[in-house]
Amino acid sequence: MKVYRYNRKAFNFEVTFIGVFCAALVVLSLVSLLGYPVVPRLIAVVVLVIAGYQVWNTFGAIANPETVTISDDAISFGAYGRTDTFRYDEIERFNIREMGGRDKLYIRINGGNLLHGRYWVQTAKIDEGGDELFEWLEDFEMRVDPDSIKSQARRSNLSYDKHRDEIEASLKRDKQAKKNKRKKNH
Repeated sequence: MKVYRYNRKAFNFEVTFIGVFCAALVVLSLVSLLGYPVVPRLIAVVVLVIAGYQVWNTFGAIANPETVTISDDAISFGAYGRTDTFRYDEIERFNIREMGGRDKLYIRINGGNLLHGRYWVQTAKIDEGGDELFEWLEDFEMRVDPDSIKSQARRSNLSYDKHRDEIEASLKRDKQAKKNKRKKNH
């Protein structure tokens, strides 16, 4: 079993502090809507919806997990004393959307919903093994859905990387042959 842990300082600020700040905005919005207008009503409604969603994602759905645990039979995402565990044999869909490369990933398991199955994992903020976690997640996505366009593209890229020198030499020969042919025809 391997546990990947979000850097404590980064997690406390980027997830916990933002969640608490949004909770304060929810309270401020509710106060404004319930009779003591601190901010205009329309703004209070908009802030209530956006901040409420963020509070739910942070503390309810643990969409920003502090830990990702890979074991022999399951993957788990945890934060604030709660853990969502998915057994590999029960995972039918595992989709990763890379945001800004390999540093920030949006993962959906079995489609995900408002309660669980949607996770933002920032591999760049993992204390140890962020690159290893990224590779494991990408490989697992490919195993779950080997026929997806993304899996096919990844296999193609891996094949290209393996044979890069041969391919580039072949392209260089073809280019030289075309150049020689043009010289011959002129």
